[in-house]
Amino acid sequence: MLQLALKIVTEHINEWDPERLLEGGAPDDEYEVEIEEIAKAVVDSRDEIEIAEAIEDTFVHYFGREYSFDDCYEVANKIWRDLYE
Repeated sequence: MLQLALKIVTEHINEWDPERLLEGGAPDDEYEVEIEEIAKAVVDSRDEIEIAEAIEDTFVHYFGREYSFDDCYEVANKIWRDLYE
């Protein structure tokens, strides 16, 4: 389950590119640490809200700025759909 979560989280976080690092030419694995942390949380999450909270908490921790919960929820919803539906 973790490997599938990693694949799905990678796809959606890289697509979102919250810090615009990939857009600026950073390598595809730029968010690898954050993605691994989020994927572990996804496996234990009960719903999209918990995933959104994990996304928000992780990015706040690593980048030190606030993120829109709505943006995090939108990504979380995509992850949830791909993983569980």
